[in-house]
Parts: sequence; C-alpha cells; structure tokens
Amino acid sequence: MIPWPGVILLAVCAALLLASPAAADGLILDGKTPGLAGPQMDAVELSPSAVGVTVSNADERTHVVQAGETLSQIAEQYGMTVGALAALNALANPDRVDVGQSLRVAAGDGTRLFIPAGGELARVQFWPWPAVQGQTLAVWVQATGEVPLAVTLGDTAYPVTQAGDQGWALIPFGPLVAPGVRSLNVRAGDTELTLPVPIRAGQFDSYDVPASVTGPILGQTARVNTELEKVTAMFATESAPGWSPRSRFANPLDGEYAHSDHFGSRRTYGGGGAVSAHAGEDFSAPPGTVVYAPAAGTVLLAEPLLVRGNAVILDHGNGVVTGYWHMQKLDVEAGQHVEAGQALGEVGSTGLSTGAHLHWEFRVRGAAADPMQWLEP
Repeated sequence: MIPWPGVILLAVCAALLLASPAAADGLILDGKTPGLAGPQMDAVELSPSAVGVTVSNADERTHVVQAGETLSQIAEQYGMTVGALAALNALANPDRVDVGQSLRVAAGDGTRLFIPAGGELARVQFWPWPAVQGQTLAVWVQATGEVPLAVTLGDTAYPVTQAGDQGWALIPFGPLVAPGVRSLNVRAGDTELTLPVPIRAGQFDSYDVPASVTGPILGQTARVNTELEKVTAMFATESAPGWSPRSRFANPLDGEYAHSDHFGSRRTYGGGGAVSAHAGEDFSAPPGTVVYAPAAGTVLLAEPLLVRGNAVILDHGNGVVTGYWHMQKLDVEAGQHVEAGQALGEVGSTGLSTGAHLHWEFRVRGAAADPMQWLEP
C-alpha cells in the first residue's frame, strides 16, 4: 500500500485472510559425513555443499553464560553448531545471549541434531534456518534408495514431491503463528529423524484502518464472502509439477518502486480488537505500470473482483500460486499459459484501494507466506 494523507493507503483485500526478510542461512544434516558441523551459509541457493553434524546422541548438561561469551564461542566449546544450540534452546534471537542465562548444551562432542546411522535416511537440508514468522521452510530429503519419504510438523503431514531417492516439502509459517519450537519428523522408509524447529518472531508494522474507508465495500457481506470462497479454492489448487524450492521469482515490476506495505503487517479495523495480517507485499507504482509474470505459470483467474479489483491468479505448479490485485487493465485470460516476463496487466487502483499500487501474494497450498523470500538475489 502507498501512503494516504494522514493515514495509510488501503489494500485490505487479502488482509482478511492470513497473510520478514529472508534469512540466508540454512542447515544440512548429512549422515554420510559424520564429524563435520556448521550451518549451510550458501543456503539461499540450496546448494549441495557437504556439511553435516556429528552422529552422536550425547547426554545434555547446562552452561551458564559468562561475561564476554558469545553463542558461537559456547557452541564451539561443546562441539555444537550455532544452529543446533539455538534450536535446542528455542532462542528467538541467536545473535544475543545474556550473562547468567542457562543454556542446554550437549555433553562431549555431540549434538542432538543427527541422522541415525545405518538407516535409509541419508541427508536432510533446511532453508532458512531457523525459520521466521511469515517465511516458508524448505525441507529437502535424500534417502539411500527409492523408499517413501514423509515430512510431518506436529500433527500435520506436508506433501513431499519425490523423484527417485530425493524429495522436498514446503512448510509455510503464517505471520500470526506463535514463535517457539515445533517438533519436525522426517522419515525415509523405516528410518526417521525428529528434531526441534525454532520459529523466530518477525518484525511487523501495525495499522488501524478507519471504518469509513472499508465500509462501502466490506459492508457488502454476501459479495465479499463469495469472492473469498472463490479465491480460497483457487489458492488451494493441487497443481501439476513445476515450481520447486530451487526456483526463484523475478520482480513483477520492472524498476525500483517503494514497498508501501509489507507482508504480515498487523491490521485492525475501525478500532476493533480483531487482528489480521496483510497477506501480500504492496508496491507503490504509477497507474499504467506494466505488471509481469515473475515465473512461468497457468492463469487460474483474470477478472474484476469486488475487494481485489482487477485480479490475476497464477498457478506455478506443485501447490505454489501467486496473486496480483487492483490492476486497471488485464492482458491475460483464464486458462492461458504465461512465461516469466510476460505482461499480466497494468497497475491501477481498483477494488478496495485508495491509490495506485500492486498487491502481490504468494501461497503454498492455500497458506499465505512472504513472496520476498523467493525473489532472485
């Protein structure tokens, strides 16, 4: 959204749904190279560099932080990675520890993050690590042979896209998910790995949107709900193969434009107590600025909507769908295949909007996550 005199420019559209900059680091657990330890520093490309964690299940002990100590020094002292130490203690900010703070550490030279030796699970790769509210955790799994692969977070199983002995899953963490630690289980055949996944708190702005701005449109409850049901069904499309965590998006606008509202910003309406989160990234751009497809896909929707204005929804494959709202002109139609860089339409201010801007959404099997995480470097 772009600024509005004295308030904010409203693109409330997807704020009615669940809607932090991307971390560069990841983590690899490699059962084939025991004795190595460390985060995957080039994880933005999810490269296959051989980094692993000691195969050990040592007992835990407690370390009390002393003046002048850093997390990396403590991790080195106990033969742990910084990522493992942060995960073990559910640290919201791995860059900070306090004098007198008690940390759970591994005794001897082991860590709690390890792949069971001699099983069918050979390698697990995470990006980003640790995860942040609003981001999507990519989990790559490699087995020793072609066996079924499974990824489960808590009680929820996430679909694994598998080819041969490798597969991947995407786990979107909504911007309103509670920070803390979740239990993640990875299985390859009869071998499984369970480990704690820390979710750090994101940083989000907060806005109260005046009822005078939203009332004329949101007051049409039946039409608003019908539109919501329609786009929700499209976002949950079980699509054909295509997109993968190694894919990247180009910018949907050619040029540098201000980000007038960010993914995950907190919203209240008319001073009410209910809090929602902005489900996309808003770019302030002049009317008529061309909107481009950031990656190849199939057009699921291209039509005017009440809340979202002139809208386009693209299916990129494997459950990844993107949305583009408030355009003044549409250049594609439903059912059409588009390539990266193909024009979708033009920036406008249609629907629930008070100024020209593009609202861009990223969805993983219906769940909103930050699209900026997947932009090309």
